[in-house]
Amino acid sequence: MARFINSGAIISFQKNVTTSGTPVQLTTNVVPDGVSVVVKAKKANTGDIAVGGSSAQALNSGTSFFRLQPEQSISYQVSNTDLIWIDCTSSGDGVEVTYEY
Repeated sequence: MARFINSGAIISFQKNVTTSGTPVQLTTNVVPDGVSVVVKAKKANTGDIAVGGSSAQALNSGTSFFRLQPEQSISYQVSNTDLIWIDCTSSGDGVEVTYEY
């Protein structure tokens, strides 16, 4: 769906995974229709980030995740950022998230 209006704000936040092997859900934020959420692995990460649509999908020892190396990113068109889950291969690593609102 194409978006034909300018946004009113930019939303950005960070999320870390405390313990590798314990996926965490991103913070709840409503995302307007037609807007993509960008999830970028932090530059300082020492391992990879696993991204999925559920805790089970994001588990770094599973087979359903999408893997991001430090500074890599992916974008999703979701209705809420809490539909995205992350895990890491190195405890304490995390992501930066941004989208227009």
